[in-house]
Amino acid sequence: MSSAPDYFDVLSIDDKNEKVDIIQSLIGTECLGTYFENGTAQLYFNGGNKDDIELRLQNINADVNFNWKWNKQGKEDWHLAWQDNFTPVIIEKKLAIVPHWQNDISADIVIKIKPGMAFGTGHHETTWLMLSQILKHIKPGMSILDLGAGSGILSIAAIKLGAEKVDAVEFDSDCESNFNENLQLNHIEKNIHYYNDDVLTWEDFNYDIILANINCNIIEELIPKLKGTKAQVVLSGLLMTDYKTIEQICIKENFQVKEKMIKGEWICLTIE
Repeated sequence: MSSAPDYFDVLSIDDKNEKVDIIQSLIGTECLGTYFENGTAQLYFNGGNKDDIELRLQNINADVNFNWKWNKQGKEDWHLAWQDNFTPVIIEKKLAIVPHWQNDISADIVIKIKPGMAFGTGHHETTWLMLSQILKHIKPGMSILDLGAGSGILSIAAIKLGAEKVDAVEFDSDCESNFNENLQLNHIEKNIHYYNDDVLTWEDFNYDIILANINCNIIEELIPKLKGTKAQVVLSGLLMTDYKTIEQICIKENFQVKEKMIKGEWICLTIE
């Protein structure tokens, strides 16, 4: 059995047209993460996926004109770029996400993370939107289901806001070690349970709040499965262009859109 390549394929896209988020959503879920430097977005993929992604880029380029190029980066060096470029994420001056090496941030809630293979750093608009809603809705003693938990940022925020129980579900097995590292960095030893599972096969929705920051296709399949839950459901990973589709599914399944937040091209919906 051959071992996985020890490098990342790195896709560089000129961000001057501000369409990187749309391009990333169309590429699919293989993208491990993105960071921005000097007007260029760099998207990371596990080595060996380049040819497949290249075909998709050519198709996308027919509708969204942009320039791109590829390079390789050794996996042993990935963290160096993040240390040079990582800036804290601050939500309403109440919550801050900082790299594990930074100690001088003042906020009511500070979440330390180690940027890892999951590349969940809190910089994406959808994470910002979800955290804003978490700050508004999670109260001490609540039970939380975090679907598509990734590096654990939303789960950790929930615990720090006083949640009594958090179940975190993530299909990508590469996320688990980073998730656990982030728990340790934040001195969280109980009340969070991690499940390496497909969110679409999860059956228990008896929680106070359900969080799902995942892609639109999965949300479309997820909403009918939530029928009957008494939870508030917070959804993101959705582009503004997805809203009509999701709204129609909500109506069909007797959900009502209670809140709609927008940041850039992305939206976050709270439904009941």
